Amino acid sequence: MNKEIVNTLPRDLLNAKKTSDAWPTERLSHLRTYLDTAWETIHTQHRDGASGNAIVAALTQRVDILIQALYAEAKEEHGEPTDFAVIAQGGYGRGALNPHSDIDLLFLFQKKVREGDPITRAILHTLWDLRFDVGYGTRTLSDCITAAQDDTDSMTAMLETRHLVGDPTLKTQLQDALARRFFGRRARGFVEKKYQERIQRHSRSKFSVQLLEPNVKESPGGLRDIHTAGWFLMARRGLRAPEGLVEGHVLTRRNYQIYIKAFDFMLRTRSELHFHTGKHFDVLEHDLQPAIAKNLGYKDRDNELGVEHFMRDYYTHARAIKHLSDLICERLKGQSSTGRAVGLLTRRQLDDGTVLHHTHIALPQKRRHFFDNTPHRLLSLFLNSQRFGVPLNEAAKQGIKDHIHLIDDSFRSSERVSRIFLDLFRAPVGIGTTLRTMHELDVLGTYVPEFGSLTCLVQYNRYHIYTADEHTLVAVERLDHLARSPSLPHDLQHLRRVYNEIPRKELLYLALMMHDVGKSVRDKDHSIVGAEMTRDFLKRLQLPDDQIETVVFLVRHHLAMSAIAQRRDLSDQRMIAEFASTFSHPDTLRMLYVLTYADLSAVTQTAWTSWKGHLLRELYENTFHLLTQSAQSQREQPELQDIQKILAALESRIPYQTLIEHLNNMPPRYPEQNSPEEIAQHLQLIDAMGASLVAVSVQPGELFLEITICTHDQSFRLSEICGVLATHDINIFSAHAYTRNDGTVIDIFQVTSDMDDDAALREKIQQTLTDVFQKKERVSDLFASYSQRWSLRRQPTVPISPKITYDNNVSMRSTVIDITAQDATGLLYRITRTLSDLGLDIYTARIGTQADRAVDAFYVRKNGDKITDTALLEHITHELTHAIENP
Repeated sequence: MNKEIVNTLPRDLLNAKKTSDAWPTERLSHLRTYLDTAWETIHTQHRDGASGNAIVAALTQRVDILIQALYAEAKEEHGEPTDFAVIAQGGYGRGALNPHSDIDLLFLFQKKVREGDPITRAILHTLWDLRFDVGYGTRTLSDCITAAQDDTDSMTAMLETRHLVGDPTLKTQLQDALARRFFGRRARGFVEKKYQERIQRHSRSKFSVQLLEPNVKESPGGLRDIHTAGWFLMARRGLRAPEGLVEGHVLTRRNYQIYIKAFDFMLRTRSELHFHTGKHFDVLEHDLQPAIAKNLGYKDRDNELGVEHFMRDYYTHARAIKHLSDLICERLKGQSSTGRAVGLLTRRQLDDGTVLHHTHIALPQKRRHFFDNTPHRLLSLFLNSQRFGVPLNEAAKQGIKDHIHLIDDSFRSSERVSRIFLDLFRAPVGIGTTLRTMHELDVLGTYVPEFGSLTCLVQYNRYHIYTADEHTLVAVERLDHLARSPSLPHDLQHLRRVYNEIPRKELLYLALMMHDVGKSVRDKDHSIVGAEMTRDFLKRLQLPDDQIETVVFLVRHHLAMSAIAQRRDLSDQRMIAEFASTFSHPDTLRMLYVLTYADLSAVTQTAWTSWKGHLLRELYENTFHLLTQSAQSQREQPELQDIQKILAALESRIPYQTLIEHLNNMPPRYPEQNSPEEIAQHLQLIDAMGASLVAVSVQPGELFLEITICTHDQSFRLSEICGVLATHDINIFSAHAYTRNDGTVIDIFQVTSDMDDDAALREKIQQTLTDVFQKKERVSDLFASYSQRWSLRRQPTVPISPKITYDNNVSMRSTVIDITAQDATGLLYRITRTLSDLGLDIYTARIGTQADRAVDAFYVRKNGDKITDTALLEHITHELTHAIENP
């Protein structure tokens, strides 16, 4: 910062006013010059690597000097005020202004507020003219006490104050008055309310630190957790954070250093967000993360993107803040006298020496060598917490963290410890909660280093909204929910029945915990690498060989069912037989089926849908029947039951013969995959189509719109439909189709659209499709008219290169083309149009989307046969790549 401007600003304002005839105009210009010069200096310091604390201190000083100059100017004009002070409060009072933080001021009077006070008005009006976002209050000392008593937010702001100008004794009087009335034991109500606010704030993020787009201020492990800990410290001990955390013996010096380092990282990250966006903006949006990482000095290295390294550091520091702020808040929150009395009456000592209270498990009072002599207690604590359904208190958690060094090779090879660890997985409830707590305290990753390698591991794409470790923990919690939830949606009830049939559920949980550990080894197949890492771990765990092989198989093949169900023709018996041949026992299939659900449902909100559940169930049942060598009549029994249910539900609405003919002309899987209402809708569309070319239905769903299109099978028809949907700004998430024996096609698309009026959208789609089918419009012309709008859309930060592969083994009659590419408007149209232009017949297609990634499979034939000519396959690849990369 320009020291001359900083140190002489008050004097310069007064001198310029005396010597300039145009002072009212030049005054704001002079002030803006000061602010801009200071801003550029601070921004340069930030770019040069200054600490987060140094930058917020400099930004605070910049505003302090401005207000002091404005006060001196107003005092010169209106005289020295008495019994008056300007106080900084809130974040400004902490001395921690980020670049676009608001300024919170208290204009404090001794006994009576002077209405229309000229000094207050002069300061405020100038700050507003300079475009500052100012929050302020004008109060007497007694007003402040009343406000603190009536309003928690006012109390919170006044906990963190600094004197700026005016009578400094007023600030001291305010703090003394607050301390007498509200601090110490009297702060219990305030602290409890802030504690509940903290829980509610964390619940909005589902208590997860490791989200795809965290809020640096409000998310768990963010700056607000640090602020809350500071409020607790001031209210309970009268000490200012963060220094008071050591002075008040709330944190050890070691933990304090971890806390301060994480605090500085968050301040620096928030400052960069404000500098980069040019506004008060606290969310680390996915597309912003690469630029923020680059500006903070992160570079790509060792097969890890700079943005992945940055986000890993972010999550590591956020976890530290979350844990230590939990510890601070529990220690300062205290317990009511009633709670203490109940605790004394109900507590009892457990076998491992810990103490069970009605609300938690604690370490005994004499604990100096509690873990040193019997280190297995580092795990038995979690087992007791799981058995009795109460958490460990923060002191016990900190005791565990302080003794993590006891988990060494000897500990990992201990048979006693292995038994305790396996007992955690055999418990009827609470496995997910227990593993999460173990991971938060670094026990899980230290005992199982293979899992520890996933800690805060970032996969920079929109498909994975969690880090690798968080995804695994969420998957285990999804499995717990499947097993124990009193009410499940219809599509999960079959999964629960299968889960209940699994005899050794601990093997399923072990496989789920280990399924992604191979991701810590970059640029290799994580399923293969993870399987070998799992084998090493289970040998240390001294599991029997047959159980080891089962878990290793599940890890090795954990992606198989999802890939086959979503990208392969499930009516292909040859493919089903080949898949079934990989299983040695039906129980292994059961476990892989349930594991696939848990894995998929923990990726994104849209990764698991009822339609994917249908496909997965069909694959499971077809494979299970082959494994158990069920007779054909047994395999047909579920289909007959489905048909009977449909007939019973629709007999009063649809003629029996019409319904039977429709079902008999549809593929065998149709009755199982569609409800009676959906089948009735399909028949209504067929009737509505009549002699015309197309009928359309648009139905709202929980996450998507479902567009059903009934038409006649023709060449280029699929590409035409996809093109029309694209030109109406409809993004296709997934698609499936049924073709009746008479050539009637029912195409069903799960989509998103910006258009709110479903009826109007249906009319537009139907009219455009009719025009295209009647050759009145060409899709290529529609694309040309819409292309300018699409070109203005934000491009992906890290684009996905197209990947095209061929499989001539999975199907007896078709070549399967697998395409992975950056999802984009019109992509599906360009792919299907290119395939048709190349003279390929699309027999069936599997359309899927994983966040910003299109994952599609097409069963194609050339002149009725597979494509085996290498030159032709290379030509197809070239044409598809060109179509994908050149919208």
